[in-house]
This record gives sequence, C-alpha cells and structure tokens, in this order.
Amino acid sequence: MGRTISVGQLRQNPTRMLREVQAGATYTVTDHGRSVAAVVPRSRHRWVPVEEVAELLRTLGDDDAWRHEISEQRRAEQPSDPWDDQR
Repeated sequence: MGRTISVGQLRQNPTRMLREVQAGATYTVTDHGRSVAAVVPRSRHRWVPVEEVAELLRTLGDDDAWRHEISEQRRAEQPSDPWDDQR
C-alpha cells in the first residue's frame, strides 16, 4: 500500500501527508516498525438513478441458484413473530 510513514513523521507534518492523500496517495502508518493504520483517500459515494439499477438487473437476468439458496435458508430459519404472546 503506497508509502509508509511513522507516527513521529506524521506528527511532524500531518498537513503535507493529508494533502497528498487528498490527491490520491495512500499511506501505511507505523509505530515502532509495526503497521498500525492505513490512510487512504475517502471514497465519494455515487448516486445511481433507479432506472440504471433496474436496467442492470434486467441485463443480469435471473439467478436460479441464488433464488433456490434463499428459499432453502428461509425454510430452515422458520421465522417467528417476536411479539406473539403465545410462544
């Protein structure tokens, strides 16, 4: 993962490292030679219109194996009503 920086180095100049991360760099922060953290650019959420999602799902088609797996799991779980007083 990108560059490595010690806690001491980070403490001396955090602004520079954060600017580089903002520009896309990644860092591994170490403490006494041990990796303790990863500093990576924050991902931006991308909103996708429902029409795009629907089209993608239509394109992918049905997944019979997944449908079967879900059905089997539902049968095995035997869900119950937690507010039912007659348990």
